[in-house]
Amino acid sequence: MNLGLETGTAAPTLIAALRGPAEAARLWAVRDLAKGGTAFAPGDESGDVYLLLSGLVRLVYATETGEAWIKSFIIDCGVFSGRGADDAGAGESYGAEAVERCRFVRLPRVFVSDLVASDAGVRAAYAAFSTWVLARKQAREAALLTMTAEARLRAVLAAAPEVASRLPQGDMARFIGVTPVAFSRIKRRIGPQAARPE
Repeated sequence: MNLGLETGTAAPTLIAALRGPAEAARLWAVRDLAKGGTAFAPGDESGDVYLLLSGLVRLVYATETGEAWIKSFIIDCGVFSGRGADDAGAGESYGAEAVERCRFVRLPRVFVSDLVASDAGVRAAYAAFSTWVLARKQAREAALLTMTAEARLRAVLAAAPEVASRLPQGDMARFIGVTPVAFSRIKRRIGPQAARPE
């Protein structure tokens, strides 16, 4: 179990399926987002669909105290979106922040929805991606509910060491669901395997 730090094949397949129609509609425009930049903030009505082509994005909820709770990471190649105006009753919204310099394409949600409805190839790719996202969410939920924080960290380091090495320690702490102080204690118990850049 890697707790959601994998990329998988579903996102690249969906991006490939969307690219042709988006280029034909002149909507395929690659943009850059600097490290530390925000694609959208919690509370923004940003229902557009983001196709991450490279880089690392964290999706974060803001707590009442202003701290960040990490929902997930999108790594190297992925698809994500914020909450649009139509999702106003769907619970708290999250933001998307660049952990590294990112390149992405931003498509209107209605354009993607229309393609899912009208294009069999896009519909199949979208269905496969949705199934993959659900499995990823269920694995993360199960890990948070059934594993200790130390076991979660060990699982991350064993399954996705290259990705884990790209994450700041504060992000790793929030991702496994502990405070930075507790994370430092766990790191000391694990030893050199847990070392990572600040």
